[in-house]
This record gives sequence, C-alpha cells and structure tokens, in this order.
Amino acid sequence: MNPRVLIFDIETRYIIFRGWRTGKQFVDQSQIVLGEDSDIICISYKWLGEKQIHTLHWGLQEQSSANMIEAFSKVVESADLCVGHNCDGFDIKHINTQRLLHNQPPIAWPSSEDTLKQIRKQFYLPSYRLDYLSKLLTGTGKAKMDFSDWIDVVEKKSTKALKKMIHYNRRDVKKLEEAYKIIAPHLKPKLHVGIVTGAGKDVCTRCGSKESRSKGIVYLTSGKYRRRQCKACVTIYRGAKI
Repeated sequence: MNPRVLIFDIETRYIIFRGWRTGKQFVDQSQIVLGEDSDIICISYKWLGEKQIHTLHWGLQEQSSANMIEAFSKVVESADLCVGHNCDGFDIKHINTQRLLHNQPPIAWPSSEDTLKQIRKQFYLPSYRLDYLSKLLTGTGKAKMDFSDWIDVVEKKSTKALKKMIHYNRRDVKKLEEAYKIIAPHLKPKLHVGIVTGAGKDVCTRCGSKESRSKGIVYLTSGKYRRRQCKACVTIYRGAKI
C-alpha cells in the first residue's frame, strides 16, 4: 500500500484594527477590534496522484471554522505525510490556533513536507512564492484574487466572492501538486516509503522502487554507506551500510 500523501492549502480572513494613518507603522494589540481577528475561511486538499480536489469552508453566514476544522482533522490524521507551501510556518499554525480557540483537542499531525522550506534549502530562486514557482515549472500560475474579494466574503458575505475564493484555493492545491511532482526528486524526503510499505530501508526513500544505480559512497560519522539513484523517480538516496 502506497503512503497517503495529503496536499493542502488554507485561506484566512484578515484582521481588523483601528489606526490614525496609512503607511508603515507599529500596530499594538489594543488596536485590534475584538472578535475581528484571524480565522480560516476555507481549506482545500487532495490526495497525491488522485484527481479530485475537496474543499471545506466556514459557512458564509456562520463564519466559524470550528466544524470545518473538525472535519479536516479526520482527513489529516488518515495521512502519512502532508505537503503544503509554507505549511509549517502558516497553515498548520493557523489550524492549530483555531483548534485551541474552539476548545478542540490537538490534531495528531503526520510528518510534514514544507515545500517553501525545502526549496529554500536546495535552490536559489528570484522568488519562492508559489505563483512564481508554478509559472517557472509548469507555465501557469495561481488564480487572481484582490483584497476587495476578501472584503466581499468577510463583510458583505457574498456568495459569488466565496465561490471565487474557493476556486482560488483549489487552484493553489492543483498548482502545488504539479510543482511538487517536479521538484520532489531534488528534495530530501520527509518519509521513507520503504518503511511505510514494509519493503525495507534499501529501496528508494521517495517512491519505493528497488531499481537503482550506484552513485558512489557517502561517508558519515555513523559509518560508510552506498549512495544510490532511483531509476524510476531519479531521487538520490542513502543505501545500505557497508
């Protein structure tokens, strides 16, 4: 059985605060309008390799993420790995925050593969934003959204604006998966497929293939290991200890 890899993305509402002027300035916590702080509007996700994209949202009139996050937590806990762009620094923290505020128990998160962190470690690009990355690797980028669309969803409770935001959110997931498939062989895997499937540690860590070619030897403080390159997905990984 192949690992269940979850690709996901969230869209959040803005914070409303009071100020005297525009431009760069310090905003104190006392300026935040009580009850108008951050929440999650929608979550889109799909399983790697499957066609269907799923979306949950907070309810146009209710505007509460409690039920949506409760449903998404069951999805998360059925995954072996979750993949998101800046998910460690943004998406996961936002979801955990709402669980805390809604008095919900913590989620048993699987290992996460944050593509933003991984790409910054491995590559030097002019921009690390998903829109630039997807244009660079796939030829097309994210859908267009303006700040006015967020206002229409949050304050005007516009059905049309919510549909536009969901489309935007779902396209992010689609473009993330497309880019991830291209860059994955260049990244250090956060999950060993061989351990998940029971095939053992001597198969490709990324895809589980047993077909590989020698790439010499790697010397570590723990010992000497064979270095291999998978013939199926071209990932380079550490093989058996010599």
